[in-house]
Amino acid sequence: MVVTMRAEFLKVNSLPTPFWTGVAMLVCFLGGVAATVAWGIGEDNAVLDIAIGVPTMIGSLILGSWLAGVEFGQNTLRRVLSADPRRVRLVLAKLGVVVIIVVAATTVLMVAGFLVYSLTGSGHPAGMDEELALRILGASLVTNVTYAVAALALTLLTRSMAGGMTIAFVFFFVLDGLLSLLPKVGDYTIGVAQTDIILAIRQQSEGLFETNATNDTAVSVLVLAGWLLAFIAAGLLRTVRTEVK
Repeated sequence: MVVTMRAEFLKVNSLPTPFWTGVAMLVCFLGGVAATVAWGIGEDNAVLDIAIGVPTMIGSLILGSWLAGVEFGQNTLRRVLSADPRRVRLVLAKLGVVVIIVVAATTVLMVAGFLVYSLTGSGHPAGMDEELALRILGASLVTNVTYAVAALALTLLTRSMAGGMTIAFVFFFVLDGLLSLLPKVGDYTIGVAQTDIILAIRQQSEGLFETNATNDTAVSVLVLAGWLLAFIAAGLLRTVRTEVK
């Protein structure tokens, strides 16, 4: 497993998609520097959400899709499996690598943002709330890991990086919202579960678009875990049963 994960880290370190994804997140981070100099950190540490939270969320989804789909895009899956034919181990290695990278990148950027934005925004009345910054970090980690894992699993299911990334975006930003409108069933979508957990972490009664918590936090954790396990199981099943071309 360690050898397989090392190979996945090497791909992340040497291929262009992760690099340019990181560059895009860094550009957004620097945009936050300019914004805090001009207008301050905003209400409720808003710059952390805008300059780091949203970019890392999108970056996590892209990285999850890319890491699962790079073998399909480069037609290297047969070569990878010839070195180690254990497909389940390959999927678990990719899953472990994407979670490690997403957690590390999100944490580093949030900590750097807290330190840097506190300085660049010091000329304005509002200061950085340390406790709230930690809660924002926790909420971002939940969101980013969810997006990365789901995108990885959906890409394995479609066997296409572009297809997996497209389905992931459509699912999270369109289909999940439509499912949440269904009576009773809509209370247990992945988006509702995420919202409940994030509101609990951030200690807020109301989220974006005036959304409120639907279920108890423990229930929402189980629902979110259930969705992710279902995605991973579907991706694993497709990977194990499909012939390599």
